[in-house]
Amino acid sequence: MKKNVIEISDAQHEEMKAFLEKCFSSSLEEECMRMDEYTIKVQTSILGSTLEVEMYGKMELGDVKWKIED
Repeated sequence: MKKNVIEISDAQHEEMKAFLEKCFSSSLEEECMRMDEYTIKVQTSILGSTLEVEMYGKMELGDVKWKIED
């Protein structure tokens, strides 16, 4: 089985965590009875890779490193 590894800084982690907590809180306040879903997207170009998180809005976390491990 392969493993996708995305390396983010501590600051990016805190930013993503705060964003998702806000989204989950909004979901509870609205009394949504469905499964919450979020998307993590790594976009790669010749300039590097960036990470984007989407759940009730989008947030770009900036430059990241990623790899596929065995």
